[in-house]
Amino acid sequence: MKSMTGYGLCRAQTNEVALEISIRAVNGRFLETRFHLPKPYFIFESDLKKKLGEYALRGTVDIYISRKLKASHTAGKIVINTRLAQEYLKSFKKLAKDLKMNEAVRFDLISRQADVIVMEEVDTLNPQEVVLLKKAFEAALKKFEQEKIREGGALKKDLSKNLKDLQKHVVKISKLRDDANKILQEKFEAKIKSRLPKEVVGQSVDPLRISQEIVIQLEKADINEELIRLTEHLKNFEKLIDSSIVEGKKLDFYTQELLREVNTIGSKSQVAGITESVVEAKTLIERIREQVQNIE
Repeated sequence: MKSMTGYGLCRAQTNEVALEISIRAVNGRFLETRFHLPKPYFIFESDLKKKLGEYALRGTVDIYISRKLKASHTAGKIVINTRLAQEYLKSFKKLAKDLKMNEAVRFDLISRQADVIVMEEVDTLNPQEVVLLKKAFEAALKKFEQEKIREGGALKKDLSKNLKDLQKHVVKISKLRDDANKILQEKFEAKIKSRLPKEVVGQSVDPLRISQEIVIQLEKADINEELIRLTEHLKNFEKLIDSSIVEGKKLDFYTQELLREVNTIGSKSQVAGITESVVEAKTLIERIREQVQNIE
């Protein structure tokens, strides 16, 4: 079992460049990747995304890669924007004239203006740096994977505990079912007799007809089918969390089904003990649902 949330960090360097790669993931219905890359690495985004897909199936994943060239190997070129410098010169001359100043516009004033002189980093990468990038990225992914597995283990432990507690309440409801049906039968009998016409009160009434009506009403109110489905869902849920590959989407589906059956039992219940167990069961299912939202 793996959590959708995780974090992995790797730092690597050569004599020319230092890299820092961090991977952070939070919950998400589908896999969404957001790469934050230095410009020279844009061409590798597709390859990195494909590699990431081997370690993450769901979640929103942010990948941050920092690249720093060492001073002795900094490669770049100076770009001078002559046209922009001319525009600055014209503007400064006009300003001097408007202010009736006779001072000449100095070169150092023009050169200090934004974007007049720019150092552009050369995007050419040597093969050694490309190899370093791929190795460092995979190392960060492995740490990311380890963290997801660690958190997944904690989730499995909590899920198993809540599932066992939920099973106890289902067993309790099953034991109370006979009492519930007995109470319902008595209520139905009293209700049917109270609605008989006054002229037949005290006279013999066909007991078979009354019994048939009671059986029909009991079948509608009985929670046996819900208990059977609930028990089956619990078994399937338990199998899923114990399997080698756990899918959060399937667990989420079974969580919804568990809640559906418990709600139906609650709507039919007329026994205090069942109602209490239903309330406790719904609380546990809500906890399970929250935990399942974190599973990949």
